[in-house]
Amino acid sequence: MRYLCLPTLLSVLLAPLASASEVTFERDVWPILKTHCVGCHGESKKLAGGLDLRLRRMIATGGESGAAIVPGKSDESLLINYVRSGEMPPQAERQLAADEQDVLARWVDAGAPTVHPEPKEDPRPGAILITEYERSHWAYRPIHQPQIPASQPEGDGLNPVDALIAQRLHEKGLEFAPAADRRTLIRRASFDLLGLPPTPAEVDAFVNDPSPRAYADVIDRLLQSPHYGERWGRHWLDAAGYADSEGYNDKDLVRDDAWRYRDYVIRSFNADKPWDRFIVEQLAGDELVGATHATAEQLANHDAASLEALTATGFLRMAPDGSGSSPADARLARNQAVTETMKVVSTSLLATSLACAECHHHRFDPIPQEDFYRMRAIFAPVFNLQDWRMPKSRRAAILSADDRKLAAEVEAQAKTLDQQHDRLKQETMELILGRVLESIPAERREFARQAFATPKDKRSEAQRLFCDEEFPMLGLLRTGTLHLFLARYQDGDDLKKQYEDVLAEASELRSTKPAPDYIRVATEVPQQVPTTRLFARGDHSSPTGEPLDPAGLTVLDRFREADFPTDDATLPTTGRRLAFARYLTSGRHPLVARVLVNRFWQHHFGRGLVETVGEFGRQGSQPSHPQLLDWLAADFMQGGWQLKRWHRLVMTSRTYQQSSRRRPAAEAIDAENRLLWRMPVRRLEAEAVRDAILAVSGELNREPFGKPIDVEVTEGGIVDVAGGTVSPDQRELKRSIYIQVRRSQPVAMLDAFDAPRMEPNCSRRVVSTVAPQSLAMLNGTFVLQQSRPLADRCAGDSAAARVRRLWRLVYGRMPTDVELESAEHFLQDQTSDLAGRNVEDAERAALASLGQVLLSSNEFLYVD
Repeated sequence: MRYLCLPTLLSVLLAPLASASEVTFERDVWPILKTHCVGCHGESKKLAGGLDLRLRRMIATGGESGAAIVPGKSDESLLINYVRSGEMPPQAERQLAADEQDVLARWVDAGAPTVHPEPKEDPRPGAILITEYERSHWAYRPIHQPQIPASQPEGDGLNPVDALIAQRLHEKGLEFAPAADRRTLIRRASFDLLGLPPTPAEVDAFVNDPSPRAYADVIDRLLQSPHYGERWGRHWLDAAGYADSEGYNDKDLVRDDAWRYRDYVIRSFNADKPWDRFIVEQLAGDELVGATHATAEQLANHDAASLEALTATGFLRMAPDGSGSSPADARLARNQAVTETMKVVSTSLLATSLACAECHHHRFDPIPQEDFYRMRAIFAPVFNLQDWRMPKSRRAAILSADDRKLAAEVEAQAKTLDQQHDRLKQETMELILGRVLESIPAERREFARQAFATPKDKRSEAQRLFCDEEFPMLGLLRTGTLHLFLARYQDGDDLKKQYEDVLAEASELRSTKPAPDYIRVATEVPQQVPTTRLFARGDHSSPTGEPLDPAGLTVLDRFREADFPTDDATLPTTGRRLAFARYLTSGRHPLVARVLVNRFWQHHFGRGLVETVGEFGRQGSQPSHPQLLDWLAADFMQGGWQLKRWHRLVMTSRTYQQSSRRRPAAEAIDAENRLLWRMPVRRLEAEAVRDAILAVSGELNREPFGKPIDVEVTEGGIVDVAGGTVSPDQRELKRSIYIQVRRSQPVAMLDAFDAPRMEPNCSRRVVSTVAPQSLAMLNGTFVLQQSRPLADRCAGDSAAARVRRLWRLVYGRMPTDVELESAEHFLQDQTSDLAGRNVEDAERAALASLGQVLLSSNEFLYVD
């Protein structure tokens, strides 16, 4: 069953579908049996009760108790009686629900039908059965770009996105919402692409631009901004599980070498690097440039392309790794680091919960346990459990060309001092030797000098006895003991000081050499290719069975043109990861492009066309617009895997530009707006909340890249950006993507607004509405601090002028008459109250209070 020819696949896809009311084995019964029963009755090597439930005919044959079903008679069928009584499955957590029991009974009463012929040979016990129906799961089918509907009631010439969205809307009697106004649209686009609000000047320019290209020009400008990579890089860092600490245990050691991967991601997005290249670099950048563990540092320091490709492999080093944290069980920690890396790779690129198959065959999807270890074999040369390299050994030191030149110059000067030191010390040694020889009779001094000059392991027996027993002082004299001899002489301190001062000078000079930065890399050691075996029940101490070769998912084998190499003779490494990466980006793989465009869609519309962004298997949701998903995936690959082009396509669609206003009639048909009859309203993510506050207060430090901003626990027990006060370089005011990500110490404000915990990564962020968010906005030090410079930006001759300026900065619009009047009254009352309490500069403090209110409002925190 591992391979399925195209005609067979087509027969599955084109076969007449059973009606929704008709119960079939493949569609309805098999998923229930696989989830609850087949683990004991088919997929274990010893069949419980001799009963195998993997095929209809095997169920009918039955086991030790006889036939499991009597077609047409559920009341007489042992299978139905057992599950209804609760006797089977024996585990309480695997008991069948009432509706599942009903499905089985209806199937038996209908004669236990199947849609497709069953395989002629019975599968062996313990092997997973991958049915043709499972292979035809929507996510495992070839990506096919459907034809765009020729005409629509909305009008011909629609953006392809609109045509496919409109088709579903019209099926339900729905239509698009009216277009959003320009102020709403530029705010939406700016937050989507930059994670920052538009300035008042940018809003005015767009609102007043009569050009038909005004909106397209806004998109182009935003895509050219360096802040684009910060915004969209953050999205990918979620999927990659980016963190500046190792996690695993309470030590949560800081990674001082992870940030260069973060900067690589930002630069890649800004450069619009094609995603096929982006993926290959991250999975196999070292193999792409021919680097090994021994040569990576040299290549990274002398070739920019190699440095970039090696930095990209930091993707494989983002998962928690406790192997360097003195874990209680070192081998368990190593194995866990590999498992967590597999989770990151499988969920971010394949939307597949592969980790379920580490201990047993997947309970829901057609993924045998062997598949987990075949995929693990792809990465085994990097993560070799037998010859494990600690985290600090998996990095490369990096210096710029200027710094390397300076370091070489300093080292040359220091070596000159080393030579001077060695000469002075040798001269001192000769002086002390002379004094020791004076204690030896004159007629034996020449023999003594020759014995001393002879290496200890080459001395004759006479020389050994002379130095070790007859004159032991001569035997003790050597470079390492010279200081002991000097202590016996009055001039010893001076003699010692001469060469030690030179050594100290050399050491001090070397301390001026530029310190290297480090990149976190994934590399292989040539000739160290571990054998991969299945771990019984996932226990790393119990490898079993025959060696497993590297491979992808069995259910997708038909999309692979050749086997992966076990050791590619044309490369200095095995080539396994490079082959895997090229397979994923070949254009044939059914998951990768679907997974990517679905994730991109999520970041524009708040949820993916498939809501379970990291799970495309049976436990995941069905796509709301399957044709659109496939059209976008195919178009993305045909368009060179370039994301900025994809943004332009989606953001110029009517679907994206429509208003977010609710319509009762539409809500009655599609309350969750799955068909996109309006633009979803979305709350800003944690980082965007903080960054937007800094932007409107005028305090945002827009300097890109660099080492992370440290976090610390305050006296009040709150995790915050370190320092408490703003430093001269204002690093604390940089964008939130540059704040250190400590797994054990999430920044309180970001945590309140659902910043993800990387355990090991995040496919979709939770969006909550909880009290700590209000507390952070009303009482948090950060918001209170930023409301003051915000007030300072609102200078004006009158309260009305100051209020208008405040509204423009925070909301991008002018206040209504009612808002203006209310705000003026608030300022008057607040100023009077603060002055009465002797608050310094009460008028400024009152305006800051009003600014804080606006920053805490839904209009600021949500995007229409």
